[in-house]
Order: sequence, then structure tokens, then C-alpha cells
Amino acid sequence: LPILAKVLKLDPAIMSAPMITTLVDAFGLIIYFLVAEQLLNLLV
Repeated sequence: LPILAKVLKLDPAIMSAPMITTLVDAFGLIIYFLVAEQLLNLLV
């Protein structure tokens, strides 16, 4: 991720917090939907 920021000529320190937040949110949603899918499969 810092390399991408350098290529875009942006400060890696400024980019890191929003990127980490976005990644954590995305992984949280993926895990949520995987758990929901497994629970729904148990009911059917």
C-alpha cells in the first residue's frame, strides 16, 4: 500500500489510515456474509 501511495505521489502516512479502515470494513463484511451464508445453509 505505501508503494501505491508513492506511485500516485501522495504521502503514505496520510493514505494509511483511510486504507486500513477500508480494508478492515471490507473484511468485516466478507466475514459477516460468509457466516450468514453458513447459518442459512443450516436452516435449509
